[in-house]
Formats: sequence, structure tokens, C-alpha cells
Amino acid sequence: MPTSQLPTGVLLYFFYGLAFIFLGLAIAVKDMSESKLRLADSLPSLAIFGFSHGLHEWLECYLRLGYGNASLLLPIHYLKLLTLVVSFLFLNHFAISLMRSQPKIRWQWLRVLIPLLLVFLGTYLVLSWENLDLQTIKQADIFARLTIGNLGGILAAFALIRHGRVVGVLSRSVALHLRWAGIGFALYAFLAGVIPSQARIPVLGVPVEIFRSLTAALITYFLVKAMNVFNVETRKNLEQQILHLAQAEKLAAVGKLAAGIAHEINNPLTNVSLNVELLKNELRGGATSEAGLEKRFAVIERNIGRASRIAQELLHFSRQKEDAPVPVDLNELIKGTLVLLGKRRQQYEITTELQPLPPVRANSVKVEEVLLNLLLNAMEASEPGRTIELRSRRRGDEVVVEVIDHGCGIAPEILPRVLEPFFTTKEVGQGTGLGLSICHSIMEMHGGTIELTETAGGGTTASLIFPTVDAEGEGHD
Repeated sequence: MPTSQLPTGVLLYFFYGLAFIFLGLAIAVKDMSESKLRLADSLPSLAIFGFSHGLHEWLECYLRLGYGNASLLLPIHYLKLLTLVVSFLFLNHFAISLMRSQPKIRWQWLRVLIPLLLVFLGTYLVLSWENLDLQTIKQADIFARLTIGNLGGILAAFALIRHGRVVGVLSRSVALHLRWAGIGFALYAFLAGVIPSQARIPVLGVPVEIFRSLTAALITYFLVKAMNVFNVETRKNLEQQILHLAQAEKLAAVGKLAAGIAHEINNPLTNVSLNVELLKNELRGGATSEAGLEKRFAVIERNIGRASRIAQELLHFSRQKEDAPVPVDLNELIKGTLVLLGKRRQQYEITTELQPLPPVRANSVKVEEVLLNLLLNAMEASEPGRTIELRSRRRGDEVVVEVIDHGCGIAPEILPRVLEPFFTTKEVGQGTGLGLSICHSIMEMHGGTIELTETAGGGTTASLIFPTVDAEGEGHD
């Protein structure tokens, strides 16, 4: 049949139903299995509402085509009524399920009201069963719209608008889309629950079904946009997992250094203890001069300061607090990182060539994390006794720090990938593959870069490039 010969309203009801079918499909194909949001538990009911309400409109579309057998006319109208009631029941269930996430809302009265409305509707149909005709079904349709349908639309509007506040902490745009979807349901409750079908809007003179179709399309659009909240939730969960993995990587580095740090702290404390014993013996003998006392106290003070400095470096590195970037001397951070290596550095020939540097604006904890990660990587790539070089120099408006090892190096084909998250050449369980990726992110946070190149004669050179304070347009402190 040509489109121009289609009975009035066929295309209107087709697209009207299609909007709700699309809503059901959009929800059905969305993966919400890992979500902890209450919306994920409620949306399946809304999907069933969309499918059943869309089917209701397509049954109307079928009736308007006039293809049906006269004997099937009454059963189809009855089926149309059934799909309408089922769709409204699932719309109510969606709204109630969503409101349960907000304990301040008293929704329990609905447990009595909705079954009571169903009893009234069922009683009316049962009493009219012997004389069931199209007029009776039409009256039941109007009753269902005025009661269950109107209530479902209002509750869905209220639940979505209130839930917008809950998800606002994840995404403001999602909260806004939920509010607009709620407004759409409030409007739909009026158009579908109060204004009877086939009525015309006063003044405009157009069928109410046109506005119902537009409202259905808007509800579908805003709800599909709002379901982006699950992507936001997944991204935030992934960020949290990476953050925990990064901290685990950092703590693993601290664990590797623990024995060396303990040894480094134990040496000055042993020296302090020895000098205290000698001092006590000399005081008992009364043969200690004032110069001798001063010498003993100076040694004790120096060793306590050394132990305290080592402990502070370890605490400074291991803490999770992130200080604001301030002008720092990278040479001092390099020396502090070498202190953290403790006894472990004695297994290698670590040489330093540190030139005077202008200050760079940096978070010292983060930069030490980068330096320590690079030094540990250099040690793992080198045989004990091999040389590891640390160099710093100024290059124009930049400061360059290099960690150079002469170990096994990195294969040229994987060199471009080593900064990628989770890429590792270690055995499973031996590393997360986040170390160099975290270093890369930290350097980007400081407006700098990290470059990995082959060392002449074998090995790897890791270059950290920072802009100086002057290069950022700021004066020295």
C-alpha cells in the first residue's frame, strides 16, 4: 500500500511505538553487570515498559491498517489493553525500585495503592465479561491511563529527578539528562494519562498522539544520554584501580629498599650507642677533657642527624600526600634518592656528574618516585658491579637528568612501547607494567618529558627533561 494511501495515524503510531521499542533496546544492549548504581537495577523494568508500550502502539497501528479479521477485532483490543496495563505496571516498578535508593522517600504506601487499582480494574472487567465489547475495553483503557499510567509517569518523573542528585557526583551532564527525562515523563503522564486518545489539543487542533510521540522521543533521547553514567562509573573505577596499582608499585619499591635502609639507619645508631658507652666510661673515670666531651657529642649529633635524614627520606617518599609543585633543586632530589637506595647501591658502581642547575617547579615526592623507579630499573637490567651513571645539566631553558646503565638494554622493536600502561617484559606476577607509564605521566604533569634511548656500547639511557622556572615565565624565589 503506498504511503499516501495509508489510513490516518498509521505512521504516527508506528513511530510512536518505535520510540519506546528503541528505548527498550538501548537498555537491553547496555552492559550494566558490573555497575553498583541503583539505576542499573531499575532500568530492566523500564526496558520492559518500553517493549510492552511500543507493542501496544503497534497493535493500534495494526488495527488502523484494517487488515484484521472481524472475529479477531475484540481479542486484539483486549491484548492491546493488556499490554498497556503491563507497561504501566513496569513503569511503576521502575520508579519504586529507583526510589528505594533514597531512604528519605516513603514509597511503601504504593504497595497498597497499585494492587488496589489493579483489583478495581480486574473487577470491572470480570463484571463486564459476559457483555464485553469495544466500549467496555475503551472504558477500561481510560481507567488504566488515569490511574496506573498517570501514577507511573508521575513517580518515574519524581524518581529520575531525585536520582539526578545522586549521580551528580559522577557527572553533572548525566544528572541533567536524568532531570530532563523526568520532566519528559511528567509531561507524558499528562498527555497519556489525562488526555484521552484521539483527542485534539485545543487551539492547535492537532492530535494528542503527535505530542505523545514527541515526548516519547525526548524521553528516549535523554535516557540514552543518561546511560553514559555507566561509562563514567567504569572509567572512574578503572582510574581508582590504576591509582591503587600505582601505589602498590611504589610500596613494592620501598619494600625492595627496606633491608638497605635498615642497614643504613643501623650503622649511625650503632655508632651513637658506642660513643654513649665510651662517654659514660670516660665520665666515670673522670679523665675526660672538655674538648673530648665536645668531640663525643659532635659524633653523636652527626650520626643521629644521619639516621634522621635517612628516615625522613623514606617517609617523604612513601607518603601518599601530593604537595603542590614548588621550585626545587634536582641535584638535591638526586642525592636524596641515592640515600633511599641504602645498602643496595653498594652492589653497583654508581657515579654522579651533577652540574649546577637552575630550579625547576616540581613535586619533590613525585620526582623522587621517577628517579627511584629509573634507578631500580637500571639495577635490574645490569649485572652487580656494573656502572650506573647519574648526570644532570642545563640545556637552554631545560634541565636534563640522565640515568645511564650498561646492562642488557631494550630491544629496538619494543622501545616505542615501554611507556604504555601495563606493558612489561617481566614474567607474569613479577611486575604490573605501570612503572615507566607512571613516570611518563608524572613528567607530563610537570610539563616535561621522558625519553628512552640506547646507550652507546649497550644499555639504556633514560632522560628526564624539565622546563626551568625561568622558562615558565616565573622568577626565582
